[in-house]
Amino acid sequence: MRTIRQILLTEYIGAILVAVLIADACSSLITTVVAQVSLRVQLRQNPTLDLHRLSTTYSVLDSFSRIALYLITAYLIARWLYPAKSESSSGTESGGQL
Repeated sequence: MRTIRQILLTEYIGAILVAVLIADACSSLITTVVAQVSLRVQLRQNPTLDLHRLSTTYSVLDSFSRIALYLITAYLIARWLYPAKSESSSGTESGGQL
């Protein structure tokens, strides 16, 4: 795991992966919003429109679950690659200086 982490850090592949996951989540959100607006406009213009699609609730839940998984994965990878610095080490350094 250390070699994989080192490769992801030195080649900036990890940062690119996190950015791609976040961009894909944003793309899914925009696609879902546009699809729902388009459906509402179509139904307003033609209320007798026979839809042979999946239910809108199912498609929205599917999209939001995908967005959540993308964002959670991006967050976990970012935390694994770039851990936060501990507060205790910075406190002892500044406390020692007068």
